[in-house]
Amino acid sequence: MNPDKFISLFADDGYFLDMASGQKWTGAELRQPVEGLASTFPDMHRELLHVYSTSEEVVVVELRLQGTHEGDFHTPAGVLSATGKKFDVPCCDVFHVRDDKVRSFHCYNMRSIWLDQLGA
Repeated sequence: MNPDKFISLFADDGYFLDMASGQKWTGAELRQPVEGLASTFPDMHRELLHVYSTSEEVVVVELRLQGTHEGDFHTPAGVLSATGKKFDVPCCDVFHVRDDKVRSFHCYNMRSIWLDQLGA
Protein backbone atom coordinates (compact mmCIF):
# COMPACT_ATOMS: atom_id res chain seq x y z
CA MET A 1 0.00 0.00 0.00
CA ASN A 2 2.97 2.26 -0.74
CA PRO A 3 2.11 4.52 -3.72
CA ASP A 4 5.72 5.49 -4.49
CA LYS A 5 6.87 1.86 -4.47
CA PHE A 6 3.88 0.84 -6.59
CA ILE A 7 4.63 3.50 -9.24
CA SER A 8 8.32 2.51 -9.31
CA LEU A 9 7.36 -0.98 -10.52
CA PHE A 10 5.85 0.37 -13.77
CA ALA A 11 7.48 1.21 -17.08
CA ASP A 12 7.10 4.83 -18.20
CA ASP A 13 4.21 3.80 -20.48
CA GLY A 14 2.84 1.15 -18.11
CA TYR A 15 -0.72 1.19 -16.85
CA PHE A 16 -3.11 -0.37 -14.32
CA LEU A 17 -6.63 -1.30 -15.49
CA ASP A 18 -9.35 -2.27 -13.02
CA MET A 19 -11.52 -4.51 -15.18
CA ALA A 20 -14.55 -4.36 -12.85
CA SER A 21 -14.88 -0.58 -13.07
CA GLY A 22 -13.08 0.10 -16.35
CA GLN A 23 -10.84 2.67 -14.63
CA LYS A 24 -7.32 2.99 -16.00
CA TRP A 25 -4.34 4.76 -14.47
CA THR A 26 -0.95 5.68 -15.98
CA GLY A 27 2.10 7.63 -14.82
CA ALA A 28 1.58 9.68 -11.65
CA GLU A 29 -2.13 8.64 -11.67
CA LEU A 30 -1.00 5.17 -10.55
CA ARG A 31 -0.87 6.43 -6.97
CA GLN A 32 -4.65 7.14 -6.96
CA PRO A 33 -5.95 3.56 -6.63
CA VAL A 34 -3.37 2.73 -3.97
CA GLU A 35 -4.17 5.83 -1.93
CA GLY A 36 -7.91 5.26 -2.36
CA LEU A 37 -7.73 1.66 -1.21
CA ALA A 38 -5.46 2.55 1.72
CA SER A 39 -7.91 5.17 3.02
CA THR A 40 -10.99 2.97 2.50
CA PHE A 41 -9.49 -0.36 3.59
CA PRO A 42 -6.42 0.46 5.74
CA ASP A 43 -5.80 -3.19 6.65
CA MET A 44 -6.28 -4.49 3.11
CA HIS A 45 -3.97 -7.29 2.12
CA ARG A 46 -3.73 -9.93 -0.55
CA GLU A 47 -3.64 -13.65 0.03
CA LEU A 48 -1.73 -15.07 -2.93
CA LEU A 49 -3.13 -18.46 -3.91
CA HIS A 50 -1.22 -19.28 -7.11
CA VAL A 51 1.34 -17.50 -9.28
CA TYR A 52 1.75 -18.60 -12.90
CA SER A 53 4.33 -17.48 -15.42
CA THR A 54 3.01 -18.17 -18.91
CA SER A 55 6.08 -16.75 -20.60
CA GLU A 56 8.96 -14.49 -19.75
CA GLU A 57 6.64 -11.50 -20.02
CA VAL A 58 3.30 -12.66 -18.56
CA VAL A 59 2.52 -13.38 -14.90
CA VAL A 60 -0.93 -14.40 -13.68
CA VAL A 61 -1.78 -14.29 -9.97
CA GLU A 62 -4.84 -15.88 -8.35
CA LEU A 63 -5.51 -14.15 -5.05
CA ARG A 64 -8.02 -13.00 -2.48
CA LEU A 65 -8.42 -9.36 -1.45
CA GLN A 66 -9.08 -9.17 2.29
CA GLY A 67 -9.62 -6.42 4.82
CA THR A 68 -12.09 -4.20 6.66
CA HIS A 69 -14.26 -1.39 5.27
CA GLU A 70 -13.17 1.68 7.28
CA GLY A 71 -13.72 4.59 4.86
CA ASP A 72 -15.84 5.83 1.95
CA PHE A 73 -15.90 3.37 -0.96
CA HIS A 74 -16.66 4.99 -4.30
CA THR A 75 -18.81 2.70 -6.46
CA PRO A 76 -20.68 3.18 -9.76
CA ALA A 77 -23.89 3.55 -7.69
CA GLY A 78 -22.40 6.19 -5.39
CA VAL A 79 -20.42 6.31 -2.18
CA LEU A 80 -20.75 3.50 0.35
CA SER A 81 -19.85 4.86 3.79
CA ALA A 82 -17.71 2.75 6.12
CA THR A 83 -19.52 -0.33 7.39
CA GLY A 84 -16.78 -1.89 9.52
CA LYS A 85 -17.46 -5.17 7.70
CA LYS A 86 -14.72 -7.57 6.68
CA PHE A 87 -14.38 -8.76 3.09
CA ASP A 88 -12.70 -11.67 1.33
CA VAL A 89 -12.96 -11.25 -2.46
CA PRO A 90 -11.63 -13.52 -5.22
CA CYS A 91 -9.40 -11.79 -7.73
CA CYS A 92 -7.08 -12.55 -10.63
CA ASP A 93 -4.31 -10.21 -11.76
CA VAL A 94 -2.56 -10.39 -15.12
CA PHE A 95 0.78 -8.60 -15.52
CA HIS A 96 2.81 -8.02 -18.68
CA VAL A 97 6.40 -7.38 -17.66
CA ARG A 98 9.41 -6.38 -19.72
CA ASP A 99 12.88 -5.43 -18.49
CA ASP A 100 11.70 -5.89 -14.87
CA LYS A 101 8.98 -3.24 -15.26
CA VAL A 102 5.19 -3.65 -15.45
CA ARG A 103 3.86 -2.71 -18.89
CA SER A 104 0.26 -3.56 -18.01
CA PHE A 105 -1.61 -4.73 -14.93
CA HIS A 106 -5.18 -5.95 -15.45
CA CYS A 107 -7.06 -6.59 -12.19
CA TYR A 108 -10.13 -8.85 -12.42
CA ASN A 109 -11.77 -8.49 -9.00
CA MET A 110 -15.25 -9.72 -8.18
CA ARG A 111 -16.78 -6.32 -7.38
CA SER A 112 -20.30 -7.77 -7.03
CA ILE A 113 -19.10 -10.14 -4.28
CA TRP A 114 -17.15 -7.30 -2.66
CA LEU A 115 -20.20 -5.01 -2.56
CA ASP A 116 -22.42 -7.82 -1.30
CA GLN A 117 -20.01 -8.57 1.56
CA LEU A 118 -20.00 -4.88 2.50
CA GLY A 119 -23.80 -4.81 2.57
CA ALA A 120 -24.35 -2.61 -0.50
